[in-house]
Amino acid sequence: MPKSPRQRSVSPRAEPYPKSRTNVARRKLERTRTLLVMRPECLVDAKHEKKTVNPYIQEDVDNARREPLRIWVEAVLGLPPEQFSEWVRYIKENEWYKDEIIQEGLIGYGKATTEKGLYVPFTDIANRIIRLGKDGLPGAKPYPLDGIAVVENDDNYLKQIPEHQGIGALRRPDLLAVRVSKALQMQEDNRKSYEWSDILTFFELKFSKSSFNIFQASRRKRGLPKLDKRTLLPEVPSEKKTVAGTRMTLRARPMVKVLKYSAEKGFYREINSEPDDADDIDVDDPHDEDYNDPGSPEPVRDNQESVRADAKLQAGGYALETVSCSYGTRLFNTGVIMDDDRMSLWYYDAAGIIRTKVIISLFRNFEEFAAILVGFACCTPSQWGSLPSNIIKPPRFGLDPEVFPPKNLSGYTFPITLPKSKEEILATLQKPVFTQYSLVGRRTFLYVIKTNSRKLKKPMVAKFSYQVTSRMREQDILEVARDAGVGHLPEVHMWADYWKMSEGVRAIFHARSGVDEDFEDRVFRCIVYTQYFPLRDLFSKSCELIPTMVYQMLDCLHDLRYKAKILHRDISANNVMWEKQGDEVVFKLIDFDYATAVDDEGRPASTTAGSKHRTGTLPFMAYDLITDMAERNNPLYEAIVHMLCHDVESLYYLSGYSMVTMPDMPDDAKRAIYRKTVSAWEDGPLDTISAQKMHFLQPDKVRKMLLPPQSQSLRSWLVRFCEVFKEARDEFAAYRKSASSDRFDLETMGGTLSRDAVVSALKGEENIIFKPRREKVALPPEASGSGASNVKMAEGTTNEGKAEAKKSAPEKRAPAKKAPKKDIEGKKSAPAKRAPAKKAPAKKAPKKDTEGKKTATAKTVTPKKMAAAKASQVKDIASKAKLAAAPEVVTIQGPKRRGPTTRSMTKKALAAA
Repeated sequence: MPKSPRQRSVSPRAEPYPKSRTNVARRKLERTRTLLVMRPECLVDAKHEKKTVNPYIQEDVDNARREPLRIWVEAVLGLPPEQFSEWVRYIKENEWYKDEIIQEGLIGYGKATTEKGLYVPFTDIANRIIRLGKDGLPGAKPYPLDGIAVVENDDNYLKQIPEHQGIGALRRPDLLAVRVSKALQMQEDNRKSYEWSDILTFFELKFSKSSFNIFQASRRKRGLPKLDKRTLLPEVPSEKKTVAGTRMTLRARPMVKVLKYSAEKGFYREINSEPDDADDIDVDDPHDEDYNDPGSPEPVRDNQESVRADAKLQAGGYALETVSCSYGTRLFNTGVIMDDDRMSLWYYDAAGIIRTKVIISLFRNFEEFAAILVGFACCTPSQWGSLPSNIIKPPRFGLDPEVFPPKNLSGYTFPITLPKSKEEILATLQKPVFTQYSLVGRRTFLYVIKTNSRKLKKPMVAKFSYQVTSRMREQDILEVARDAGVGHLPEVHMWADYWKMSEGVRAIFHARSGVDEDFEDRVFRCIVYTQYFPLRDLFSKSCELIPTMVYQMLDCLHDLRYKAKILHRDISANNVMWEKQGDEVVFKLIDFDYATAVDDEGRPASTTAGSKHRTGTLPFMAYDLITDMAERNNPLYEAIVHMLCHDVESLYYLSGYSMVTMPDMPDDAKRAIYRKTVSAWEDGPLDTISAQKMHFLQPDKVRKMLLPPQSQSLRSWLVRFCEVFKEARDEFAAYRKSASSDRFDLETMGGTLSRDAVVSALKGEENIIFKPRREKVALPPEASGSGASNVKMAEGTTNEGKAEAKKSAPEKRAPAKKAPKKDIEGKKSAPAKRAPAKKAPAKKAPKKDTEGKKTATAKTVTPKKMAAAKASQVKDIASKAKLAAAPEVVTIQGPKRRGPTTRSMTKKALAAA
């Protein structure tokens, strides 16, 4: 068998190994030629947006499944154990370890005294191994992705996508595996930073102590001379001199346990062995990280456990950014952690994390290390995590390795079937709309789509996510809610399930090691909706409609619970959207992935799917739910059940989040306000986040919090919203103190968080005023409820008949909190000022014609008011943004009115008066 060419003498002792004074110019030239190191300038001169990794990552890393090295390599890299062993034997026989470039890199890695000192030697070693593997290994095919290089990246923050500005973190992995063509293009264009979608895999290196002694031991094991630590030249054996009159006492060395791999039995076993040398224990075979050798000298490490934990968390953060910033292009991704000389391999997908149980040493297990790197280089796009090309097809048939990895899925096509006609159509993905900031879980992402169907004319989006198979399907939940007459729901056109996470890579893990008890299988599901618009588009110029959003969503949540017996359990900024219906803005509640059916007491009717005990999106989760997550390991802590009151609290956080983050303003000012207010809702340990949530539940704090100019006029409204939850806490505390045996309604906290009680508290005696002057105008009541309840079904069908059949059934309503005395007096005095409105009943339209419509808010504009408004010294940016032509507008809401007011509605209201 021919050996790989070596750039040194055949005899390891014929001439010295790389000298300490190696030609610097030659080394730089070699790295430039093989793209070993890149040192572009730092793109972003700023600190991380987040102080820590998302707290979910800590939980996911701690729960990572441990697999034997050879099973991990077989499942992820597609390298069977027999072929892996053959590669290891080939690398050993051809003495890759003694290659000049590799030896120089090993010396540099071993003598490094800082983490940064590891980067250049590691890239030298890795790229040389990839080059040697390309020349030929038994059974190895040509690299599917021609040209892969490991590059240094530590000084550069990777680019974030626009959707995650302020949400994600500015991170800079130590080393990256990228396409050579991409690295060359970066140099030619003088670009400073890679994008997360460019990464094939990442390397996280940690330094805690010098590995030079381990390197020396590995050299002696391979018959190479020991190096002088100062000169890095082979030591010259010297004769030992014994001083006359001295005595030396020889003691038997203690027998210690060493892990050895049994090729016959296929597992690691303990044998008695004698320490090889005082430098370090020489373990030739891979060993378990958690194995403690009682007879071995304690390794000298500075805060070893914290370093290792930090590496795992940082690597998890890189995996999170990679999958979140690639718009759904990756089914999974991988990472490599080097803790000093020890390497562990990590696999991340929507169902969880799988890591190697065995840790291999760069020095002692160099052959296994080299075989693994060549295995990575031999991966096809599907083994790098691309979606199955036979289902989600790229623009050209067959995945072109030259364009892998793609930035997004624009131009990709997929088949889907219409539910009524059973006609299969072809959908083409257009631009990406949204991608969830998540590593383990649903990983939701949305694209605008076009189809070849003549029946579907509306603008549509396709929502893709990895759903727990044991949960009720989202389309089925929406059908139940729609049949119950719930409004503000999205229009669903079609859906399809494509593959499960238990297939593919995980199928190999399950076949070799069995299925974990905690494993939750997930299915890749697509649902096609009518296209709606994000809240940011509406609130960027004016926050005036935030109260309207809250009123409509309270209606929707109330009807979901008491008409359909459903809890949404994931109120967030991305799950509330809007559309225009005529001149009116109607808000829609989407994404029912976490929704569940509940019993009469509001508790989940089924506990089949736990989804890692997560409900909700972290920045918007209720205080009690975050505390429950933080205290879950405490055996004395009583678990909290997600109920309706928690969704109402999430709506409060959504209001504050929208007021702080969505108005347009300079980046510096926006970042300062964000960091002072809502950034702590998703940054740090869970107990810290819960403390920040409690801070936002204190009215005195809300009165003093920073707000953009566009939302300043809503401060008093937000304070009233905050006081609702303070009253709810006081109500519950009083109940517990009384030790009453009467049942306390936990869903609405004794009625304080019912829909009617919250709306009454938010409106107060006065309505929301966006100008210092106002005039009350009487309005005739027209309609109430949760908005347009008769939503069109797929392919143009409606639910009017089903909704009419259910009208005779009595509606169960939440207990309402009595309004304050001031509110009652105010309401009683109102009719005196609304005498002209008595004519309204004569002009009232038939009930059938007014069903599903909403009442309007009257607005009066007069020349006298316009003159007064110009003289006013009070600025109201929100009103100016919406009504530039009418600077003095009065907004008064009638009974049970939801939504904004239009001029046509105002004219009708005045005519009726």
